Amino acid sequence: MRTVSILDLNLSTADAATPDGIVNIGRFFDIGGDAETEAVILNDGDESLSLNYNNIELLEPMYVGDMMQFRSFITHVGKTSRDFVIEGYKLATPAFRAGVKDAKPGDMVWFDEPVLVAKETCRAVVKQEAQRGRQPDGIVADPWFEIEY
Repeated sequence: MRTVSILDLNLSTADAATPDGIVNIGRFFDIGGDAETEAVILNDGDESLSLNYNNIELLEPMYVGDMMQFRSFITHVGKTSRDFVIEGYKLATPAFRAGVKDAKPGDMVWFDEPVLVAKETCRAVVKQEAQRGRQPDGIVADPWFEIEY
């Protein structure tokens, strides 16, 4: 079974890296990492530690006001390692940025198909003693327990 996490959000001025509203690609790693964490929690009942990011593809810029969707797929489960594909899609953009004349503030242009803006693969590690099994309802059973070091 493939574990998938999907997070939707609207990029805000707090995400801006430049005066013209370009969002730093670091936000892709931040939010994609949140999607990765959610997928691991659903799969293992605990968070993971990211080991590496590979095959990073930056395909389109992200801007303030863009409605984004971040998808994280677990593609392989090892004894303690989890491999992922993380993708960021642009679902909509402010109408003025899409070239709509007389666009009002808040008007959005929704794309017929999501636009892939970035993609990466990564590997995360979940300590064996922290693995509690699949959490299909999203509620982690016994989240507080002692780990011996």
